[in-house]
Amino acid sequence: MRLRPIVRVCLSTALIPTFKVEDYIVVVIDILRATTSFCVALHRGVTEIRPVPSLRACRSLKRAGYLTAAERGAQKVAGFDFGNSPHDFLYADLEGKKLAFTTTNGTRALWAVRKAKKVVAGAFVNMSVLLKWLRQQAEPTLLVCSGWKGHVNLEDTLFAGAVATELEGDFRVNDDATLIAMSLYQLAEHRKKYYLEHSAHFDRLVELGMQRDVKYSLRRDLHPVLPYYHEGALINLLTVRV
Repeated sequence: MRLRPIVRVCLSTALIPTFKVEDYIVVVIDILRATTSFCVALHRGVTEIRPVPSLRACRSLKRAGYLTAAERGAQKVAGFDFGNSPHDFLYADLEGKKLAFTTTNGTRALWAVRKAKKVVAGAFVNMSVLLKWLRQQAEPTLLVCSGWKGHVNLEDTLFAGAVATELEGDFRVNDDATLIAMSLYQLAEHRKKYYLEHSAHFDRLVELGMQRDVKYSLRRDLHPVLPYYHEGALINLLTVRV
């Protein structure tokens, strides 16, 4: 009988060096808001999203013809086309465009795991597509929570717990971080909004008038895409062969 693959959770970017990412398919998670926004942008027709770690790198890609999105401290950075809100991309003319993207947490997490076997981005808005693909791959999987500036956060842990719970019948779970995430999800499953309204990042977004982003980011399966990291950029694996 074939042994089921393992699913594990990395609770923040600060813990990525404790894993040998080359051994895993990695799912990068930044629910509020980068991975949610990646899904929206790809569904709206962006051909590639190039995540970069710095504002300078993002500006240089603008000169190469990319649209640019930049966020620091939850706010849009002046001089860039977009911030990090999924609503920035919902009604924009993006068909056939390329997008350079830099954020406080999510794009840095992507950069940190770029040497993994395969890297995809996950959010509630593409959850069913993600789950189907992970089951098809049937390989050791690491769910990486971007967190907030190296610290654990509630929303990414909640989503990691949701994915691990859904995969439990097909994957093995044998580490405490994954059990913590699953336990949180099982407690919050029917009251996700209530739980997130008590999170630190929710408070930050409310102070900036961005609470609608939280509501949107908790909705499931709005954007049936799979952001896949290939040659330094995210593409929609459902429409592009690699």
